[in-house]
Amino acid sequence: MQAFFISKKKLMLYGILLVLIVVTVWGGMKAWGNEKDEVVSSDFEVSDVLVAGKNIETGDDFFSEYRIERNRTRSERAELLREIVNNPASLAQTRQEAQVKLIEISDELEKESKIESALLAKGFHDAVAVIQAQAVMVIVPSAELLPEEAIKVADVVAKTVDCAWEDVIIVPR
Repeated sequence: MQAFFISKKKLMLYGILLVLIVVTVWGGMKAWGNEKDEVVSSDFEVSDVLVAGKNIETGDDFFSEYRIERNRTRSERAELLREIVNNPASLAQTRQEAQVKLIEISDELEKESKIESALLAKGFHDAVAVIQAQAVMVIVPSAELLPEEAIKVADVVAKTVDCAWEDVIIVPR
Protein backbone atom coordinates (compact mmCIF):
# COMPACT_ATOMS: atom_id res chain seq x y z
CA MET A 1 0.00 0.00 0.00
CA GLN A 2 2.89 2.35 0.68
CA ALA A 3 4.14 2.04 -2.93
CA PHE A 4 0.73 3.25 -4.14
CA PHE A 5 1.04 6.42 -2.09
CA ILE A 6 4.49 7.05 -3.50
CA SER A 7 3.14 6.68 -7.04
CA LYS A 8 0.25 8.98 -6.18
CA LYS A 9 2.69 11.59 -4.89
CA LYS A 10 4.75 11.26 -8.05
CA LEU A 11 1.61 11.63 -10.10
CA MET A 12 0.72 14.81 -8.20
CA LEU A 13 4.24 16.18 -8.64
CA TYR A 14 4.18 15.52 -12.39
CA GLY A 15 0.73 17.08 -12.58
CA ILE A 16 2.06 20.21 -10.93
CA LEU A 17 5.08 20.12 -13.27
CA LEU A 18 2.75 19.85 -16.25
CA VAL A 19 0.74 22.86 -15.08
CA LEU A 20 3.95 24.87 -14.60
CA ILE A 21 5.16 23.94 -18.08
CA VAL A 22 1.85 24.90 -19.67
CA VAL A 23 1.81 28.22 -17.80
CA THR A 24 5.42 28.91 -18.81
CA VAL A 25 4.78 28.07 -22.47
CA TRP A 26 1.57 30.12 -22.50
CA GLY A 27 3.34 33.08 -20.87
CA GLY A 28 6.17 32.78 -23.35
CA MET A 29 3.72 32.76 -26.24
CA LYS A 30 2.03 35.90 -24.92
CA ALA A 31 5.38 37.63 -24.35
CA TRP A 32 6.58 36.60 -27.78
CA GLY A 33 3.36 37.97 -29.29
CA ASN A 34 4.07 41.34 -27.66
CA GLU A 35 7.64 41.34 -28.96
CA LYS A 36 6.40 40.43 -32.42
CA ASP A 37 4.03 43.41 -32.36
CA GLU A 38 6.97 45.66 -31.52
CA VAL A 39 8.95 44.25 -34.44
CA VAL A 40 6.06 44.84 -36.83
CA SER A 41 5.70 48.44 -35.71
CA SER A 42 9.42 49.17 -36.07
CA ASP A 43 11.37 49.72 -39.31
CA PHE A 44 11.82 45.95 -39.82
CA GLU A 45 9.45 43.77 -41.77
CA VAL A 46 8.15 40.54 -40.25
CA SER A 47 9.63 38.66 -43.20
CA ASP A 48 13.09 39.96 -42.20
CA VAL A 49 12.77 38.42 -38.75
CA LEU A 50 10.66 35.32 -39.31
CA VAL A 51 11.24 32.68 -41.94
CA ALA A 52 9.04 29.56 -41.87
CA GLY A 53 8.41 29.87 -38.13
CA LYS A 54 12.08 30.37 -37.24
CA ASN A 55 13.45 33.39 -35.46
CA ILE A 56 16.66 34.17 -37.34
CA GLU A 57 18.17 36.16 -34.48
CA THR A 58 17.91 33.36 -31.89
CA GLY A 59 17.66 30.36 -34.23
CA ASP A 60 14.71 28.90 -32.35
CA ASP A 61 11.90 26.99 -34.00
CA PHE A 62 8.78 27.48 -31.89
CA PHE A 63 6.73 24.74 -33.50
CA SER A 64 9.41 22.06 -33.21
CA GLU A 65 10.25 23.04 -29.65
CA TYR A 66 6.58 23.10 -28.68
CA ARG A 67 6.09 19.58 -30.11
CA ILE A 68 9.19 18.31 -28.32
CA GLU A 69 8.02 19.74 -25.00
CA ARG A 70 4.48 18.45 -25.53
CA ASN A 71 5.78 14.97 -26.32
CA ARG A 72 8.21 14.99 -23.39
CA THR A 73 5.47 15.98 -20.96
CA ARG A 74 3.11 13.41 -22.43
CA SER A 75 5.78 10.70 -22.18
CA GLU A 76 6.38 11.50 -18.53
CA ARG A 77 2.67 11.35 -17.83
CA ALA A 78 2.36 8.03 -19.69
CA GLU A 79 5.32 6.61 -17.77
CA LEU A 80 3.67 7.47 -14.46
CA LEU A 81 0.48 5.80 -15.60
CA ARG A 82 2.44 2.70 -16.69
CA GLU A 83 4.02 2.56 -13.24
CA ILE A 84 0.54 2.51 -11.71
CA VAL A 85 -0.63 -0.18 -14.16
CA ASN A 86 2.43 -2.38 -13.49
CA ASN A 87 2.49 -1.85 -9.73
CA PRO A 88 1.01 -4.91 -8.00
CA ALA A 89 0.21 -2.76 -4.95
CA SER A 90 -2.11 -0.54 -7.01
CA LEU A 91 -5.81 -1.13 -6.60
CA ALA A 92 -7.54 -2.83 -9.55
CA GLN A 93 -9.76 0.20 -10.12
CA THR A 94 -6.75 2.53 -10.08
CA ARG A 95 -4.96 0.31 -12.61
CA GLN A 96 -8.01 0.29 -14.84
CA GLU A 97 -8.31 4.09 -14.68
CA ALA A 98 -4.61 4.41 -15.54
CA GLN A 99 -5.10 2.10 -18.54
CA VAL A 100 -8.03 4.21 -19.75
CA LYS A 101 -5.91 7.38 -19.42
CA LEU A 102 -3.09 5.73 -21.40
CA ILE A 103 -5.55 4.96 -24.19
CA GLU A 104 -6.80 8.58 -24.05
CA ILE A 105 -3.21 9.84 -24.39
CA SER A 106 -2.72 7.63 -27.42
CA ASP A 107 -5.99 8.85 -28.98
CA GLU A 108 -5.06 12.49 -28.34
CA LEU A 109 -1.67 11.97 -29.94
CA GLU A 110 -3.23 10.42 -33.03
CA LYS A 111 -5.85 13.18 -33.37
CA GLU A 112 -3.29 15.97 -32.87
CA SER A 113 -1.09 14.41 -35.53
CA LYS A 114 -4.04 14.17 -37.94
CA ILE A 115 -4.97 17.81 -37.33
CA GLU A 116 -1.38 18.98 -37.91
CA SER A 117 -1.04 16.92 -41.11
CA ALA A 118 -4.39 18.12 -42.45
CA LEU A 119 -3.44 21.75 -41.80
CA LEU A 120 -0.17 21.23 -43.68
CA ALA A 121 -2.22 19.81 -46.56
CA LYS A 122 -4.48 22.89 -46.41
CA GLY A 123 -1.49 25.16 -47.04
CA PHE A 124 -0.22 26.14 -43.59
CA HIS A 125 3.58 25.98 -43.29
CA ASP A 126 3.35 24.44 -39.83
CA ALA A 127 0.85 23.95 -37.02
CA VAL A 128 0.63 22.58 -33.50
CA ALA A 129 -2.57 21.10 -32.10
CA VAL A 130 -3.20 20.47 -28.42
CA ILE A 131 -6.30 18.63 -27.31
CA GLN A 132 -7.49 19.89 -23.95
CA ALA A 133 -10.40 18.83 -21.75
CA GLN A 134 -12.83 21.53 -22.93
CA ALA A 135 -11.28 22.71 -26.20
CA VAL A 136 -8.70 22.11 -28.90
CA MET A 137 -5.97 24.73 -29.25
CA VAL A 138 -4.30 25.12 -32.62
CA ILE A 139 -1.27 27.35 -33.13
CA VAL A 140 -0.60 28.38 -36.73
CA PRO A 141 2.22 30.49 -38.19
CA SER A 142 0.45 33.66 -39.22
CA ALA A 143 0.78 37.28 -38.16
CA GLU A 144 -2.95 37.73 -38.68
CA LEU A 145 -5.36 34.98 -39.57
CA LEU A 146 -7.79 35.73 -42.36
CA PRO A 147 -11.39 34.66 -41.78
CA GLU A 148 -11.11 32.04 -44.54
CA GLU A 149 -8.03 30.58 -42.86
CA ALA A 150 -9.76 30.48 -39.48
CA ILE A 151 -12.68 28.64 -41.08
CA LYS A 152 -10.27 26.10 -42.62
CA VAL A 153 -8.61 25.50 -39.25
CA ALA A 154 -11.88 25.21 -37.34
CA ASP A 155 -13.34 22.88 -39.98
CA VAL A 156 -10.31 20.56 -39.92
CA VAL A 157 -10.32 20.40 -36.12
CA ALA A 158 -14.08 19.96 -35.81
CA LYS A 159 -14.09 17.08 -38.30
CA THR A 160 -11.01 15.38 -36.85
CA VAL A 161 -11.93 15.62 -33.18
CA ASP A 162 -15.72 15.72 -33.60
CA CYS A 163 -16.19 18.94 -31.68
CA ALA A 164 -18.02 22.21 -32.22
CA TRP A 165 -16.30 25.15 -33.90
CA GLU A 166 -16.77 27.08 -30.66
CA ASP A 167 -14.47 24.59 -28.94
CA VAL A 168 -11.59 25.41 -31.28
CA ILE A 169 -9.06 27.98 -30.05
CA ILE A 170 -6.89 29.31 -32.85
CA VAL A 171 -3.68 31.08 -31.90
CA PRO A 172 -1.90 32.89 -34.73
CA ARG A 173 1.86 32.95 -34.15
